Amino acid sequence: MAGFEQNHNTAKDAVLVVGGGVAGITASLDLADAGQHVHLVENNHHLGGQVSGLDKLYPTDHCAFCPLWTEVQKCMEHPFITVHTLSRVKELKKENGTHSAVILKTPRYIDEKKCIVCGRCVEECPANAISPGWEHACPPSFVIDEALCTKCGDCTEICPSGAITLELQEEEIQLPVNDVIWATGFKEADLSHLKEYGSGTHPDIMTSMEFEEWTAEAGANRGTVIKRSDRAVPANIAFIQCAGARDLRMIPSCSAVCCMHAFKQAGWVKRRNRTIACYIFYTDLRTVGRDYYRYSLREFHGSGINLIRGRPGLIHPLPGGDGIAVQFEDTATQKRQIRKFDMVILNGNIQPSLMQLRPAQSETTAVPQTDTEGFVMTGAGEVSDFACGFGREPADVAESVIQASAAAMSVLNKESDQR
Repeated sequence: MAGFEQNHNTAKDAVLVVGGGVAGITASLDLADAGQHVHLVENNHHLGGQVSGLDKLYPTDHCAFCPLWTEVQKCMEHPFITVHTLSRVKELKKENGTHSAVILKTPRYIDEKKCIVCGRCVEECPANAISPGWEHACPPSFVIDEALCTKCGDCTEICPSGAITLELQEEEIQLPVNDVIWATGFKEADLSHLKEYGSGTHPDIMTSMEFEEWTAEAGANRGTVIKRSDRAVPANIAFIQCAGARDLRMIPSCSAVCCMHAFKQAGWVKRRNRTIACYIFYTDLRTVGRDYYRYSLREFHGSGINLIRGRPGLIHPLPGGDGIAVQFEDTATQKRQIRKFDMVILNGNIQPSLMQLRPAQSETTAVPQTDTEGFVMTGAGEVSDFACGFGREPADVAESVIQASAAAMSVLNKESDQR
């Protein structure tokens, strides 16, 4: 199995792919299948990115896990791909005419090759710092959350395979690199400062990704649609589009995927329980992909989803927490209304995980504008870099895969021209 310890991939023409979601995996496999050495860097403890948290994929409604797991396994086993999980780019630099990337690797503390996934460490840990991570991770292994771990050592004593080592330290790895593909994906932005959405004020006000996990067939509730507050079946659910998006206070652009995501989620709610009424509050309906409009019509007419054109001005828990009030204007009827909903799903608060570079402070240094991490590019201006997926522009899975293959082809064409 590929990995830094097993495959010391030090070819000078190696490509660095930053981000292990569907875009990064696709770009890495396309490059590696063409004979190009690849370093794939992922900040999480497993490959798969945000798609690993999805239940279904539109417009086919097939399981998100099946095709993803196959591609993840290919990536982990490919001899030309070195996977660095729990890693991030600290620096891109040029020294003595060669380019390199400095990678910071956080230890897992549990050896993936030795872990037999018995779960004894989870039961023994007093700080709840050990979890299985993504249940379909390849290879399967538990992982220790460094922020929660007290280093008490109870887990090391109970582990039957000796897989746990708590004395490990963060490692700095320097890799030769000729090109960079950015496939850093998206993250959900915090909506709490936009008070009208009521984010964080009630357990049944969720983001779209939280709701996806809550209702996933492979999740804790096994696809059952219930409230988070009292685990009762909701009578109705409101899906609020453009929550934080197309908003100069937060994300000024359209997030591109949210209309289809709402149709998919509302449609699956109706499949699982026809008695639950679903309402989608929208600004415009944007269904731009192939068969997407047909999919939206099928869900709208076939499932009985209610569409209301209007952006709610206030979402607030009712006294005692028994339901959530949504105040809005239906722009089709020009009437202002207040309705009670059992659940509210906020959709649209997704943004690139890694923001674009701001102008260089000098001829040799540029510092990317980031939300979660920073790194420095020192004299690395000659390194060719390409972007794909949501890190480049709002894009769904299909578009991200196309962009990733295009980025890989651009790298291969550049390398061919240089030869």
